Amino acid sequence: MFGAFLGANAVGDEEDFALRGLMRWGLIFSLFLMLSQSAVAQAQVISLRGETVATEEPLPTSLLVTTPRLTVRAAPSGKSKRHGTVVGESRLPVLAREVGPGCSDNYWYRIGDNSWVCGRFVQPDDTAPEAEAQPPMRDEELMPWPYAFVHENAIEYERFAGGYREVREVMPGYGFAIERSVYIDGDSYYRTVEGRYVPQRAARVTRRISTFSGVAIRDEVTWPVGWVNRENAWSFSEPSLRQAVRVERLARYTQFSVQERRTVGKHVFYRIDETHWVHARDVQVATTAPLPDSVASDERWIDVDLANQIVTAYEGERPVWATLTSTGRGGASRTPKGSFRVWAKVAAIPMDNTDDEPVDETLGEVESTDQNKHYYSLHDVPWTLFFHQGYAIHGVYWHNRFGNRRSSGCVNLAPKDARWLFDWSLPVLPDGWWAIHPVAGEPSTLVRVR
Repeated sequence: MFGAFLGANAVGDEEDFALRGLMRWGLIFSLFLMLSQSAVAQAQVISLRGETVATEEPLPTSLLVTTPRLTVRAAPSGKSKRHGTVVGESRLPVLAREVGPGCSDNYWYRIGDNSWVCGRFVQPDDTAPEAEAQPPMRDEELMPWPYAFVHENAIEYERFAGGYREVREVMPGYGFAIERSVYIDGDSYYRTVEGRYVPQRAARVTRRISTFSGVAIRDEVTWPVGWVNRENAWSFSEPSLRQAVRVERLARYTQFSVQERRTVGKHVFYRIDETHWVHARDVQVATTAPLPDSVASDERWIDVDLANQIVTAYEGERPVWATLTSTGRGGASRTPKGSFRVWAKVAAIPMDNTDDEPVDETLGEVESTDQNKHYYSLHDVPWTLFFHQGYAIHGVYWHNRFGNRRSSGCVNLAPKDARWLFDWSLPVLPDGWWAIHPVAGEPSTLVRVR
């Protein structure tokens, strides 16, 4: 083709040689452009065989989550381990982008270490990343939301097809968090954090959330620490129960540092300052726990002391924080002993025993009756650390009996303590995340129950 073209123009040998060289280089350059364009196009095609291909397109500044809950995967694949959940409207950072199976017609975006989200549920944006810590807290509030308990049978509703439909019947003892109050067809309802509706006439907001909190172990706090855990407890001027040496009544939850322990006959007393003593039957005292074999010398870990109903946070052999707890009552409701690793952290989660054997329980401001004492259904339980199967350390909004066995097996903490331990323990829950499940190689706090 090229020879015929050149011959028709009757050029000389030298010119013919020069033109042939130019045409040859032009052909090579054209082929280079074609291959380059093909490579760029290929980089933007999602592999149907599950291969991951890098892209040359600029990364967005952030990703706006457009679904109420977005699953985070440990790798760019729909079959990879679930690493956590992100709440809607969060703006996530973007570190990389790939294509992979399980996210058809879109990219997987890396938002952190071992953290990928499917592009079908996010909107690329030029706004800086921004997300709120979960559960959301207002200044000086004990809990993320106000809570209420149902005190009479009622129907719970949800939005459906532009109207409302019945979800289920809720009974006395059902606890939930309130997002806001609304009016529907002239009646007042609580909209729950889960997006459902409970008639206000059937529920009461609880005012009995505990204000108790443990103590950080600092230079000014002498270890071991303890708490008064009995109504009408007395302090004494000497280690004796004689009425003549009584000094003053001590309020329940009074915290102290042990200065001295003394046994007098069959009685044990603790000196709590220069001149005052308390009897062991009226208090609970933290004891130093041995370092578990699998814990490093500076590693964070949690000790759950069932006998004394005390939870202590350690860094290596050093206690850094301690508080009273309520663990399982025993029997089928016992808290399992052993050493475990936190396998999930969840901002808030529903808990119930409706699939288990019934138990005797009084919740919130609901009186125990034959109708409500057997089962419980508690939603939006905050600051939950799962350490073994369904057993967890978590905050409670339904009792104030810390220092006493009370739960169905979990480790109950007052709200301030649950929040502190949740934030301190590993893995860290990133802002905007509702839950995180540590994957292989990620740190996870050890919980030792003894």
